[in-house]
Amino acid sequence: MRRFKNILCFVGGQADPSAGLESAADLAERNDARLTLIDVLPESTESAWLTLPGKPELEELVVTSRLVELEEMAAVLRDRGLRVDTVVTKGNPFVELIRRVVTEGHDIVIKTAQGLESRLGGLLGTTALHLMRKCPSPVWVVKPSPSERFGRVLAAVDPKPDEPGIDALSVKVLELAASLAEASSSRLQVVHAWWLYSEAMLRGRRINLPPAEVDGMLREVRGSAEQDLDALVERVDLSRVPFEVHLVKGQPNEVISTYAEQSDVAVMGTLSRSGVDGLLIGNTAERILRRVECSVLAVKPEGFRTPLHFEESTATAEA
Repeated sequence: MRRFKNILCFVGGQADPSAGLESAADLAERNDARLTLIDVLPESTESAWLTLPGKPELEELVVTSRLVELEEMAAVLRDRGLRVDTVVTKGNPFVELIRRVVTEGHDIVIKTAQGLESRLGGLLGTTALHLMRKCPSPVWVVKPSPSERFGRVLAAVDPKPDEPGIDALSVKVLELAASLAEASSSRLQVVHAWWLYSEAMLRGRRINLPPAEVDGMLREVRGSAEQDLDALVERVDLSRVPFEVHLVKGQPNEVISTYAEQSDVAVMGTLSRSGVDGLLIGNTAERILRRVECSVLAVKPEGFRTPLHFEESTATAEA
């Protein structure tokens, strides 16, 4: 099982943090991990009154008050035997969360999803999407009202032996999904979408290849995809989880979104093919992320480096 040892849980924002907090506590308990609860207070015109001349203490009072609230949450978790730290800082939430990952070595970030009221649609707000683009650690965005246990865990994979970075990321996705399914006694769904590029054009009037020739190309592409998927599954130990493997013809954003509708959590990789740090695979992953309404665990490839740069500045209370 993949082990997480240094978990960061964001308990701020507009959403009720209880779903993400409970998932983080459960993961910390199962992994004997240290858990840090963090909130990020906004720096905006709405809070400008806190820094008016003659009232510098008000800002400190607000930070201290919020830190006390986090300590109350932490106390409940410490009673369960967990090691919990609390942090309150100010700034842009996704920037400060990534700052903590980089400077403190957190190996996963967990937050509750924004909810269906998000202006982006689906469950993911701007903070979650920024994290999934730019945070070097895995990011787990938990549905606000999760079921008591997962029934299905989706592993969205894209095995490509000829592209080592993408292939290695698929292995990582499958390992994490299997670990999550094992820990929650869930069924694992391994899904890979394949398609023949420009099939409609090849069959259309302008090109109009003989149907038998296009069908032969389809069989060849499908056969190659099936071979790659079988090889991927053989590389990961799935002996401790019930699983199904699905090789589905169609565009990835359509296929994965459909399977996500039947899943409690989707594990998927994010990787830039453009060479620019912090971008998702050709917008395909982003289209999927904007549509799903289940919990999502987004994974970066090994060696991913965030495009952001930081200087430390936090208020911390340690257990």
